[in-house]
Amino acid sequence: MNNIIGENLKRIRLLKNLSLKEAGKLFNMSNTMIMKYEQGKAIPDSTKLIEFAEGYHVKATDILEHYSEVKMQFTNFRKRKSLTGNKLELLKDLIQREVSKYIEVMKLNNLTLPKINLETYVCDSLETAEEASRKFRENIIKISNILPISDLTSILENLGILIVPLKNLDERFKSFDGLSEIVEGIPVIVLPDNVVDGARQRFTIAHELAHLVLRFKDTTLDIEKLCNRFASSLLMPKEVIIHEFGLKRDKISFFELVAFKNEYKVSIHSIVYRLHDLGIISNYLYKNMYIKINKTIGKNDESPIAKEVSYQFRKIVHKLKIDNIISLDKALELLGISHDEYKKEEKYC
Repeated sequence: MNNIIGENLKRIRLLKNLSLKEAGKLFNMSNTMIMKYEQGKAIPDSTKLIEFAEGYHVKATDILEHYSEVKMQFTNFRKRKSLTGNKLELLKDLIQREVSKYIEVMKLNNLTLPKINLETYVCDSLETAEEASRKFRENIIKISNILPISDLTSILENLGILIVPLKNLDERFKSFDGLSEIVEGIPVIVLPDNVVDGARQRFTIAHELAHLVLRFKDTTLDIEKLCNRFASSLLMPKEVIIHEFGLKRDKISFFELVAFKNEYKVSIHSIVYRLHDLGIISNYLYKNMYIKINKTIGKNDESPIAKEVSYQFRKIVHKLKIDNIISLDKALELLGISHDEYKKEEKYC
């Protein structure tokens, strides 16, 4: 338990972006003493535990919590070059903890977790990436190629894919885009939860899904570009684009773009890119439209698509609590909420 408490104290301090010296000043002790607590060489008593919790503005249970750690490879880990060093290691630790917590909850609910065999597709070109998205739509989620996907998160969760949003990420982690991996036989998608636009969130999920279902035999391929094509095709199938916009266009009204955006829950930028990708608009029109769109709405849409919400984790925790498999305190710890917030979710309590 000592090492667990120490590791939690160190992680919380780093998340608060405090140095050992700054933490020492906060708690009126030397940075050497802070280090001893973090290394498990000193054990905080109940008074000191409360002092740490109040000083760091966290719950005491945050310092005591422990989950059976799962092994992760971080192979499909999308980040920009600026995310390195201690920031990267801290982010990996956060991801591993959240995934471990989710899988522990799943195990409590199912006792033994079923192995999920996702159908995979060999991909060696943009065309095969497009074809893979078509097969995934038709064979796996069984939806017509002219219909919008209304709630991608719920659909994938019902397939057994865990969607893990990382909450409360600060500016240090803005270079993190997403991650996908098979963990203990379970497909997992991790994404930042600080994205405002649901269109971007959905595209990220679709892109990470591509990493899970596409198999690349040639290591020289531009894998990110192929995954982007899969994601675009999944959310905006070729058939529906042609049905809505035609085979060739010299002009497209802004209203058409907005209407399609709201119906298919994609960004205007991604629609224009898709139209160009499929050869429906010329390179000249594509560039002009991009310039006009950036002048009209900029990089941040003032009328963004609503974000999708994952209910699965919270639903399972509430189920475990009502079935007396876990205590109320454990439920609050897992959900990261107060007793009053829990009572609002369970109105009859």
